[in-house]
Amino acid sequence: MKKFAGIAMAMVLGTGIIAGCGDSSSNNAETASSSNNANNAKATNSAEKKVITISVRENTWGARKDNFIEAEKRLNKELESENAAIKIDWWPGIDDEELVLQAQAGKTADIFINSSVDIGWERDAGIIRDIDWVGDSEVFKSVPESYVDIMKYDGHYYGAIQDMDASPVFISRKALQGLGWSPEQIDGLKANVDKGDFTFEDLVGLAEQAKSKKLVKMGFAVEDKRFEGFNYAFGFNNYDASNNMLELTPDAKNVYSFWADAKDRGVIAENIGDLDTEKTAPMFVKGEVFAQFARTEFYGMMREANGMQNDVQGYNQWFSENVVWIPVPSAEKGGSPVSYSNPAMIFVGSKVEDDKMPYVQRLIEHVLDPDLQVNHTLKSGKLPVTPEAQEDPRFKEMPFYKDHAYMVEFTKTRPALPDYATFIKAYTLGVDSILTKGKDAAQALDIFTKDVKQNVPSDRVKIE
Repeated sequence: MKKFAGIAMAMVLGTGIIAGCGDSSSNNAETASSSNNANNAKATNSAEKKVITISVRENTWGARKDNFIEAEKRLNKELESENAAIKIDWWPGIDDEELVLQAQAGKTADIFINSSVDIGWERDAGIIRDIDWVGDSEVFKSVPESYVDIMKYDGHYYGAIQDMDASPVFISRKALQGLGWSPEQIDGLKANVDKGDFTFEDLVGLAEQAKSKKLVKMGFAVEDKRFEGFNYAFGFNNYDASNNMLELTPDAKNVYSFWADAKDRGVIAENIGDLDTEKTAPMFVKGEVFAQFARTEFYGMMREANGMQNDVQGYNQWFSENVVWIPVPSAEKGGSPVSYSNPAMIFVGSKVEDDKMPYVQRLIEHVLDPDLQVNHTLKSGKLPVTPEAQEDPRFKEMPFYKDHAYMVEFTKTRPALPDYATFIKAYTLGVDSILTKGKDAAQALDIFTKDVKQNVPSDRVKIE
């Protein structure tokens, strides 16, 4: 302000001198004007650059942090013409409980990443704010409608989708060959699932045969006991979107019947809940598992288990020789395949004010630049979220990613309701009772229902 005040005073004095100079007024005015322009330019050039600090809660999984660092560089290049810059202030990653405690203490990061299922409770806890600019952003204009639904909650956008996956079933090609399948039968399996000609029961039967013939040690491995892909295959959708309520229907018994039958036939092991994907990836690579129910990232886990992180061509060759993948088949003949995902969201903290939001928005949009999305795909095994990113040559070099991206069209996600975690925990109590306590499907359903009635508010769930 002092500089501008000084310039203004010089202009006033100059005007007084000019007024008393008679015939020299024209030349003096021209000189004063040139001097004034020079002074203004000098003041503008010497104006201090505006620096906007944006706190980002550190999440180093995949290429997330690397992408934010690169996005910072790209945005600052744009901001040079505006005499501005952003600076990322890195905050350490924490769990959800600490996230709540810090928010209660008034400390919330400007940007952080969490699961899509967390929107509801984070909004209710005052941790995040709406980001309705997502609806008008060029970055998100071409994403599928299902992505739009994921990012919205209670009428507003609260998350910007960061990555996506689907849930294929990875099947041992060697085991199918051992069962006498021809290459044509194996390669045509996915199409038969898509048409509804190959059912879930067919898959269970194959796993049983492969295990009985000692082609594998385990029939099924699964991401975890709550695996929603099973639920959707057997018609238990657990969420009524029209009423925004959890839904416990008799179809849950169909899922429990599958678990009980699979255990009785030896397709699954009692300790299946203790064998997560990180443990089963090396087992699958060794040919010990017939079918692995997992999400997209299992493809990358097998690549790591093979020691082929830097050998794209070699891994593609190994995969084509050892693995065939399909969507989760429907339990009914003629039914549609199913898939589920647990996508990551970029959230904006509740403390971010409107005047800072444009810089936060532009940083997030650069994080989702197509090439940066693919950087994350290659490191994390997740799918990119925009069609533009899927055009990246590196993405097209990985046939599995390219070929199974169509599954996103029918991939469901976990509802963002705050009570969903409690609801699904009650569901897994039923699974545990089958695996470890010898309960049947009806008894498992009873355990599930009683726990939901006791622990989920009645206005948040509909029980049929």
